[in-house]
Amino acid sequence: MSGAQDGASLKRLQSVLSHVREAPAPVASSKTRWDGWGYEDTNIFLNPQGVVEFAGTRYEEVFPAARVLPGVRAWAESKVGLDVDRRITMNSSPPKIKAGSEVMNQGFLAAMEAQALPVDLDPITRVRHSHGQTCGEIFRIRTCTEFERVPDAVISPLTHEQVQAVVSAAVEHNVVIIPYGGGTNVSNALTCTEDERRMIVSLDMRKMTAILSVDKENMTAVVEAGITGLDLHNKLKNKGVTLGHEPDSWEFSTVGGWVATRASGMKKNTYGNIEDMVINLTMVTPQGTLTKSCNVPRVSMGPDMVQLALGSEGQFGVVTRVMFRVRPLPEVQLYDSILFPTFPDGIAALNDITRKGCIPASLRLLDNTQFQLGQALKPESSHPMTAHLISLATKAYVTKIKGFDVNTMCAATILFEGTKEQTERYQREIHAIAAKHGGMIGGAENGKRGYFLTYVIAYIRDFVMDFYFLTDSFETAVPWSNVTQLVADIQEEIPRVCADHGVANKPVVMCRISQVYESGVCLYVYYGVNFYGVDEPLKLFHTIEQSCVDVMIRNGAALSHHHGIGKHRKKWLPQVVSPPALTALHGLKAAVDPTNVFATNNIITTTPPLSK
Repeated sequence: MSGAQDGASLKRLQSVLSHVREAPAPVASSKTRWDGWGYEDTNIFLNPQGVVEFAGTRYEEVFPAARVLPGVRAWAESKVGLDVDRRITMNSSPPKIKAGSEVMNQGFLAAMEAQALPVDLDPITRVRHSHGQTCGEIFRIRTCTEFERVPDAVISPLTHEQVQAVVSAAVEHNVVIIPYGGGTNVSNALTCTEDERRMIVSLDMRKMTAILSVDKENMTAVVEAGITGLDLHNKLKNKGVTLGHEPDSWEFSTVGGWVATRASGMKKNTYGNIEDMVINLTMVTPQGTLTKSCNVPRVSMGPDMVQLALGSEGQFGVVTRVMFRVRPLPEVQLYDSILFPTFPDGIAALNDITRKGCIPASLRLLDNTQFQLGQALKPESSHPMTAHLISLATKAYVTKIKGFDVNTMCAATILFEGTKEQTERYQREIHAIAAKHGGMIGGAENGKRGYFLTYVIAYIRDFVMDFYFLTDSFETAVPWSNVTQLVADIQEEIPRVCADHGVANKPVVMCRISQVYESGVCLYVYYGVNFYGVDEPLKLFHTIEQSCVDVMIRNGAALSHHHGIGKHRKKWLPQVVSPPALTALHGLKAAVDPTNVFATNNIITTTPPLSK
């Protein structure tokens, strides 16, 4: 070998950083709640003084010091009629599993024993693997006494080869597999079909967390599918690179889940959606392992079968590893915010920013109700008199001098990432566009707080549930031309359904534009209902959800932009895709999984075969 070749090989070797299995990044507590969202050491509660307080030390970007939130209770009482004196009795432990509902396949269990693969039959573990994070699922787990059908066992593989062994045994012994990542889905994707009579195994991927390689010459990283977003971010950061994929759930959601749902992150504008980042992947199916032999940025070799995994929601197999395109760490990270007189003003500004091409890494627009909630969530100041005076002065400036109405104004939160020159140029251009639409600069501190506020929203949902209040969210993609009408129709539809069902208090409806594209936006909707006095709150909630999906379809919107449809919205799929597309989906399922081992019943309904 020549000296030049030897040097090139050495350079190549140095640029490819291969690692043994690494431990997850240390955190104060990695335990998550069985009865809701997030960490066990973090929650919202009423302190002895009757004031809302945020427990724990996390999310200092939102709560930098004090964690007493004096404005929340008054806002909730006036806005939605929340009454903290009316509390529901919730379960203190997970529900039981209905006696006799378990199905044990002894042949499969013997195969796992032969492979030295532990099988967890603990009832609490099984219940925790039976649900995602929809409001309905959390309400049931906190109020019902027993579950009809949950996974019969949980298996946590350590390697790709162990996953192959589990799937092979499941095929041989006619066992169902439901892949499990972070359990953060909001589409009922993990719900077990009650009439499934085969043994159901939850395949928990969270022990497969290794960064297998980082190649700085080709700017790629190969990672195992069980790693969470935050852990992945921290490990890649230590290597001087970033993926740039940051969904709201990234503390808990996994790489495999991102692929399975065709996910999107908050910094999509700079780094792309998940489908833009995946170069190659490995998916174990009942017919063998699906992957490509070449790790190249693009191919023209017929339909790309690797793309089959993206958005498959566990129907075809389980992803074990992914090769991603990565980027160098950004030179500059800059937060900003802009106030607009009205939501339509903000929408028009976002459209102009998109047309101008100065789109920052993250650009989101919060409507007035969500803006008000953000203000109510501000923590108590250590200098209350000074803070009060500043608040009065700020409000006077915004309303009296700038002429904003506190009941219509909205806010955009912005994150720039890139070179110093680019971020400064984009910021100047965005400020100029905002000014044309009556915008007022809100500053970096508000922008940063607004960016991170999204991480605590689900904790609020769990807190208010104790007081007869159900709240949830949904998202969609919609053309620019239909955004305003869709928002108006949703804001009209939810109160109408509630009134028809005799709900005494007006529901809360909050809209947010989360992503922008040249041809449309991702619209996020949060809604909540005070169900005190309602006999069947989940039935009411289900009716609201169905009505909103009908409104979305009527306005030319998608069933989902990034959450997937799971079992939650699959009945509408024939209305939004053509018959040949449905035929193709069923055909792919039959070809890849002929005995329906991955009987998740997400996206399409698949009939389980007769048990052996």
